[in-house]
Amino acid sequence: MKNYLNFSFLFFVMKYKRYLILVISILMIFIIPIIIYGYNFNSVAFDGDLYKREFSKYNVYGNLENYDIENINDDVLVYLKSGKNDELIRNDFFNEREKLHLLDVRNLIQKIFAIYYLSLVLFLLLFILLLIPINFNFKIIIKKLSTILLIGSLLTLLNTFIFFILSKLNFDFLFDIFHKNFFSAGTYLFNPTFENIVVLYPRGLFFDFLINMISNTIFSSVIILFFSLSLFFIFFKIHLRKFFVNFSTIKTKKRKV
Repeated sequence: MKNYLNFSFLFFVMKYKRYLILVISILMIFIIPIIIYGYNFNSVAFDGDLYKREFSKYNVYGNLENYDIENINDDVLVYLKSGKNDELIRNDFFNEREKLHLLDVRNLIQKIFAIYYLSLVLFLLLFILLLIPINFNFKIIIKKLSTILLIGSLLTLLNTFIFFILSKLNFDFLFDIFHKNFFSAGTYLFNPTFENIVVLYPRGLFFDFLINMISNTIFSSVIILFFSLSLFFIFFKIHLRKFFVNFSTIKTKKRKV
């Protein structure tokens, strides 16, 4: 029975080889932007030095001079990254409503991380699955992988440029749409006269973080793009060299005849 199942699987793979390769490749291409976005979100959102520069830029230190801003921010970042489910942040700097909003933010970030790590695992599994229909042929593997990375990085660049233009045109609109889609109404609007969260994290800070994330995403995509092009160049250079060598040999033989 086991041998029959193995044979059936191999028969299916060989029969629908072309379609299987196409489907796996398309899935891998669409996963690449998610991985790039997830990586750069993590690197920007939890960059302590970037927060310090932003706090200086928006005079947060002066507006909250009676508080240890950096220590409070460190508490927030640790909470957002590794806080327990349904547990509010333990910091008297925030009131109850602010703590509830931070809990919502934490839950959203945890979902983003889950999607990011799941995408990494899925990409690896799909790559392993891709090896079967191409019979573990090294040259074909390089060719397919470079194609997937090339298209995936170009797709990421296209999406990022569109998002950059929209952000520049009307960031406030995007900021409000984001909050309306991911948070309950009335839970994300705060009064800066008696609620500290909007003083600690002014709206301009989020715009700067978005621009940083977009810049890093473009940089990452360009690196992957050049890497895939390098693989293409190496692969096709070898084949072109073989073609011209064989062509020259054929011409020489014809002359001799």
